[in-house]
Amino acid sequence: MAEQIPAAESLSSPPAWALACVPGLERGESPRLLTPLAGGSVNQVFRVDSGSGRFVLRLNGAAWRRPGVERARELSLHRAAATAGIAPAIVYADPAAQGLLISEYQQGRLWCEQDYEDLGALRRLGQRLQALHALPAPDIADFDPWSVAQDYVRQIDAARPAWLDPGQLREPLARLQRSCAALGQNSSAASIVHGDLAQSNLLEGSRLWLLDWEYAQRSDPLMDLACVLAYYPAAQRYAAELAAAAGLTGAGGDPLAQRVYIYRALAWLWHLARGERASAP
Repeated sequence: MAEQIPAAESLSSPPAWALACVPGLERGESPRLLTPLAGGSVNQVFRVDSGSGRFVLRLNGAAWRRPGVERARELSLHRAAATAGIAPAIVYADPAAQGLLISEYQQGRLWCEQDYEDLGALRRLGQRLQALHALPAPDIADFDPWSVAQDYVRQIDAARPAWLDPGQLREPLARLQRSCAALGQNSSAASIVHGDLAQSNLLEGSRLWLLDWEYAQRSDPLMDLACVLAYYPAAQRYAAELAAAAGLTGAGGDPLAQRVYIYRALAWLWHLARGERASAP
């Protein structure tokens, strides 16, 4: 986890041009409700209610807050998941306009750390992941974690934080490179993977919704299981049950351990690329 997060700008409300893209507000009408939403640390997000419904409006945060985000990839994978009712439906999107994304608002509660220690919750998550992984994957490039890591390192090198000893990167990067090289030897057919199953991205409502698709990828479905275990080690207790619910029978051993390390290492580099202190994997 990050030990120091740079101060971030915050919008009290979206600009008028963005609000005008919300259904029911096209003519400059005032929202019935407009409030910032808590969640991740990448974007500016608001709930906007109008006469036409309830919506979530998302705009880019500052560039330093979102290393590795590719809006075209995000939209392709989010749309596929939304069609299956796994992600909220997209109402409008314009990546060139500050990453503008408007989706349907879903009522519910965000997950907390305790959910990752609850067998029933993890089984529900596994079932959603099985449905996600069964979808046809869009024709986009497969996830290349070593390429992502190199991009993060370039950003770290460009920033050169005074508190970071470059030598600290050497051994974790060498291990990460070995783990990435091993993926090609034990990967399943590429599927849609969410790739960022943090508690702020899981919403318990009319169903379990998967939110925030910035780091979704086309990759081996085992990567989603590894993501959960990397972020929440307490879930290891029920790893077999989570894997079974996700249809990942026989998951475990070195292939899973390699993927868990990949996620831990990428999360560490992501924080460093944002200028944040973080513990090495």
